[in-house]
Amino acid sequence: MMARSDCFVSVTAPLYNDGDIVEAYIEDVLGVLKREYANYELVLVDDGSTDDTVERVTALLEKLECIRLIRLSRRFGQETAVSAGLDTVIGDFVVVMIPDRDPPELIPRIVEQCRKGLGIVFGIRRHRRDEPLFLRIGARAFYWYLNRILKVNLPRNSTDFRVFSRQALNAMIRIKDRLRYLRAFCAYVGYGNESFTYDLAHRREKPRVKGLGEAMRTGARMIVANSTHPLRMVSVLGLTMSFVSLLHIGYVILVYLFDKDVVPGWATRSMHSSVMFLFMFLILSTLCEYVGRLLGEVKDRPLYYVLEERNSTVLLADEDRKNVVTETTED
Repeated sequence: MMARSDCFVSVTAPLYNDGDIVEAYIEDVLGVLKREYANYELVLVDDGSTDDTVERVTALLEKLECIRLIRLSRRFGQETAVSAGLDTVIGDFVVVMIPDRDPPELIPRIVEQCRKGLGIVFGIRRHRRDEPLFLRIGARAFYWYLNRILKVNLPRNSTDFRVFSRQALNAMIRIKDRLRYLRAFCAYVGYGNESFTYDLAHRREKPRVKGLGEAMRTGARMIVANSTHPLRMVSVLGLTMSFVSLLHIGYVILVYLFDKDVVPGWATRSMHSSVMFLFMFLILSTLCEYVGRLLGEVKDRPLYYVLEERNSTVLLADEDRKNVVTETTED
């Protein structure tokens, strides 16, 4: 087994309007990498920031080694920005971090954990006390539905802080689904995974928290992208209501045949029509979600576009190392 300092470790992180914290984050990460590894890189992906994030990182490129900044042409979203970073890293082990909440000091621990024959090591946040009550309740219900009903096998309170072996990463980047949710992809590819529990390290006094609308959109995309269960449920509901409608038709025929004094049932007809329209529109709305997903897939557009790439003057700390990507299957 090769010495720990001999493996090449890549760290990638998405940036979006992180000018207030990016300098401290870069210095902390490079401090850990330089101390622990002879070969390393930090790949930052700017997801269309509108503040001074790019200018601050560019200034550091002239002073610090082994940094690459990839600028996307516009904002594509955090999941796509992480994917852009994973597409370009060259390390034996690749760490994904979110700059404003993941602690760099844990990098050596989780890389070492991954080197014990694992493909992916992922983080579990210890608690969600920093989030509003409605998000905590919603997250609990969401994870229950994913794991118990959809069988997605997504650990509760998992985060984006994780490390991949080169073999697992090569499998991950082959997934080109346009609806990106990397945590679910990690469970899908397999290769052996293990978790670690940690406390979030907030770099801001007021942490960024998802709003209700954003959380609901993420949940809907996650469900639609990973299961046909909602479609099956509305199909069952549609069949059930069709059977009820058939019974109602039989009831109307019997009344017509055996009751000579039939009074038009306005209330009954109105209720029947309302229920039918309710389920009809429910079915249509669900079908629209899946049709929308199919349309997105068949377009076959690239997931993102790169505006430019900026690099440090020194990209490899150990310039004598020629083969920067080594096998991890026999570690």
